[in-house]
Amino acid sequence: MHSHRQAFAMLITKLRDALVKSDWEAIAALDVECSTLVAALRDEDAFDAELRGQIEELSSLYEELQQSGRAERERVAGELTRLNQSKQVTKAYKPLG
Repeated sequence: MHSHRQAFAMLITKLRDALVKSDWEAIAALDVECSTLVAALRDEDAFDAELRGQIEELSSLYEELQQSGRAERERVAGELTRLNQSKQVTKAYKPLG
């Protein structure tokens, strides 16, 4: 159980660091690591209060990641929209020049 606690603590730290840096590639890789770690949990792990606390913290962190991911997606969509509009304006004025 102790190794699970260490693994979750390290994962939480890595995910927080990646979120602060907006390192979405690292977050994607850590998501796979998280799924593997959760799949490795055993029934008796449910009795470890510290581990349950870490899992709750990880759940809250995932909520933050989802909110940040949505905000990033909206930001990128806005940039793509502005880029597309700029291209359309350039095309419209190109025949005139």
